Amino acid sequence: MEGLQVDYDAGGAIETSDGAKLYYESRGPQDAPTLVFVNNFFIICPLWKNFTSRLAEKFRVVTYDLRNQGASSRAKEDLGIETHISDLGELIEKLDLGQVYLVGTSVATLIARDYAVTHPEKLRGMVSVGPMFNPFGGRRRKYIIKSWINAVEAGGVRSLFDVMYPLIYSDRTIEAGGSATYLALRERFLALNSPAQAAKNLRASLTTKDDGRKLTSITCPTLLMAGEQDFYTSGNTLHELARIIPDSRAVVVPSVGHLPYFEATEEFERLIAEFVTEIEARHAVADEPTVVLAGARG
Repeated sequence: MEGLQVDYDAGGAIETSDGAKLYYESRGPQDAPTLVFVNNFFIICPLWKNFTSRLAEKFRVVTYDLRNQGASSRAKEDLGIETHISDLGELIEKLDLGQVYLVGTSVATLIARDYAVTHPEKLRGMVSVGPMFNPFGGRRRKYIIKSWINAVEAGGVRSLFDVMYPLIYSDRTIEAGGSATYLALRERFLALNSPAQAAKNLRASLTTKDDGRKLTSITCPTLLMAGEQDFYTSGNTLHELARIIPDSRAVVVPSVGHLPYFEATEEFERLIAEFVTEIEARHAVADEPTVVLAGARG
């Protein structure tokens, strides 16, 4: 845990149309396919350096802090998913990223999903890691989120961490890490999240609905990834999502929980790299000019 890089360095900021500042970092070849990582509500942009080093060798990796998070502007009013979608769109536009691959994790998969539905022309592909949506509706997700909000309001961020920790990580990680890992992760979590900030961000996730029609209207190639021990998305649910979302495929990562990038970093990067490489090859074939031989007849 002490070896994780969390320092802000070599980043920049854009200003949104309503005056908010969004901090971002960009690594990797600038002319390569671009991966935009959308944070969940409990991590910060620099943390991705620990989980994307191999990806940044081949692709441009853009990470940023959501509004009301890390080095980005704090939200004075209540937030909604629509605000995060608008911020994401402005980031892509102002950095002139063109078509991108979106990578969303946990609650951020709601932002990525809704952006894919409303801005399909901006996406080359999408990766949903530990998706917090399913084909059956959003009641269970909302019950879970409300229980987390109750934990914050009753006992602060430490209480929230104690509720989430046994859900997020796998049996193997919790047992192998013991008290040392629990305490180290808890201290990081407490340092990054205030009670007011955590509650406001969680409430924002309740402002979008899980409508099955959203899933059928996702047109970009989609990789669905979840850990074998994910507390929310079972393997069966993941494969049902792949059946409903056009041009999608599901991958279950063995022996990990809700955060494959943390517990199986190498596999997480490999799966994304193979997905992007496959989609780029598909586009290359589609873009090849058709050669008509002289004298050929139809």
